[in-house]
Amino acid sequence: TAYVFISHNLAVVRHVADHVMVMYLGRPVEMGPKEDIYTRPLHPYTQALLSATPTIHPDPDKPKIKIVGELPNPLNPPSGCAFHKRCPYATERCSTEEPALRLLDGRQVACHYAQDIND
Repeated sequence: TAYVFISHNLAVVRHVADHVMVMYLGRPVEMGPKEDIYTRPLHPYTQALLSATPTIHPDPDKPKIKIVGELPNPLNPPSGCAFHKRCPYATERCSTEEPALRLLDGRQVACHYAQDIND
């Protein structure tokens, strides 16, 4: 039996899901096995979301990742990668070319530079 569980509460998702899909402005940015997503997120948006999730034993050496800028209009999303206006790694390519989901380290990620920024 499979269920689709939609939530903004990543702590709850971690307890009820085996596979996770992270979306930004209605577009999937990363999806795969729960443990892969939670222990080594590859998309900059997933990284920022998880760094903001409260934990019982926070790692003081792990910096919080802040998402800067205003949320784009979901009815008129930006061209290219939906996250490029708020992404610290965005380049001109990100503003013109929408990244396709591609297999990387056991999950799918939609980022032109996911491998480069995570090596």
